[in-house]
Amino acid sequence: MIKIQIVFFYILMFTYPISQANAWSFIVMSDIHIYPSGRIPEKFEIMVNYVKEKNPDIVFITGDHTNGNRGDSHSNERVNYWYEQLDKALAPLFEKGIIIVPTVGNHDFYEPKHKQAYTQWAKKTLNKSKSVLGIHGDNPLYFNFEYKGQEFFILKLWTQQMKEKQSNWFINNTIHPPKNNRFAFGHVPLKSIRGRTVKSFYEKVGPLFAKGFIDIYFSGHEHMHWDEYLPFLKDGKDFRQLTVGTTSGTYNHAIRKPVRDIHCDSNTCISPATLKKFRIESRDGRPGYQVFRQNFIEVTFLNNEDYKIDSFSLDKKDKLVDFYIE
Repeated sequence: MIKIQIVFFYILMFTYPISQANAWSFIVMSDIHIYPSGRIPEKFEIMVNYVKEKNPDIVFITGDHTNGNRGDSHSNERVNYWYEQLDKALAPLFEKGIIIVPTVGNHDFYEPKHKQAYTQWAKKTLNKSKSVLGIHGDNPLYFNFEYKGQEFFILKLWTQQMKEKQSNWFINNTIHPPKNNRFAFGHVPLKSIRGRTVKSFYEKVGPLFAKGFIDIYFSGHEHMHWDEYLPFLKDGKDFRQLTVGTTSGTYNHAIRKPVRDIHCDSNTCISPATLKKFRIESRDGRPGYQVFRQNFIEVTFLNNEDYKIDSFSLDKKDKLVDFYIE
């Protein structure tokens, strides 16, 4: 009996620290929305410092870095200035050597001046880590790479459509299952929680993701955090759609009523994927707003196959807290 206890002790002493030492993480942020003036949202600066403390290997941003709109009157110089300010906001992460991987959002890409400024900034940002990630080609809008045994696909999904050229590229690069896990990142979710789901987009891209062995699709756009599995079993398997929320919290949207009727009561909702509760409240007489407005997601690997996901938010005193209440 004593010998068994000694063996067990040595197993714990040597294997547990090794697994912790090999642990690594990535964080997903979204919808920063640098103000049209170029002002950095205050809450985003606070969140960046929390992300810096967590020291992930990679930070993914799922779009809407800026606040461009259709037909806006901002000059090219002003639009470029937004990205200078974005670099300033992200400086604590760059200085620590954390890799930044951006995804284009609709407010980054409406007009030619927006497209040019985003594309230049994304290329410059990716060039900092292109050799480390092993990114092939020179397209900052959609590409894939492998990092520490995991596969990552960055997609140009700033509208609810996926054009044929990108679809074919995705199919050709996802024919075979991954060694471990495969993650995809785009701006718009396939299924909307606050607005209208475009059926043609959902029914085209959903099966592609399922057949392409995607484990999780990370998205933004909704300005709320939502986590569920999308049922595409007949086309391959279920995959998880994890909508990040807005890391700056400059504005938020309410969960639409049909979703609240299924998953929520007057004060809380239950996340379909995690089965955990989070708080909601009414604002200006409208129900269904998430109490915690600023969000980011942390994915931590303890080995090649297994990972855990944590959802973080700011409370009213700007302390980092768990998004879920149980």
